[in-house]
Amino acid sequence: MASDRNSTSHRVGHDAPASGTAAGADTTARMSGVDPVRTETRPAKTSAAAVFALVFGLAALFCALTAILSPVAVVFGILGIILGIVGLKMADRVGVTGKGVAIGGLVTAVLGLLLGGAVIAGLSALVNDESRLDQLQNRIDDLRADLPSTDEVREELPAS
Repeated sequence: MASDRNSTSHRVGHDAPASGTAAGADTTARMSGVDPVRTETRPAKTSAAAVFALVFGLAALFCALTAILSPVAVVFGILGIILGIVGLKMADRVGVTGKGVAIGGLVTAVLGLLLGGAVIAGLSALVNDESRLDQLQNRIDDLRADLPSTDEVREELPAS
């Protein structure tokens, strides 16, 4: 009978142990087209909130460095901080990564928020100070007076 099992397994084309063992059950399940129960590991996914925190943090930092977009930097900074906190909490879940990305998003969002707020405060202090505004206006007038007129520029151009 043992020779019948071995000859049967050789006829199928593999050297499988008898189906009463665990390896034999696995082979029998594969032969019948049924997938055996396995524990497959899936790659961990990065938290979307952490990624968006980094995106909004970098956008806040960029907007803060351009004075005219500083109010937008404050909004992006707040969004980045909120998403960074959510991303940190989501990174604690099983199968979710992104803790470092969330921390990076938090850091850049806080920097963007602070820089944007500082630029807004500086510009508002400049605009609200009458003596500084007068100095700025006088300097602009002096620079305009030093500019050559259109006729002077035409005279210096080579004749065609």
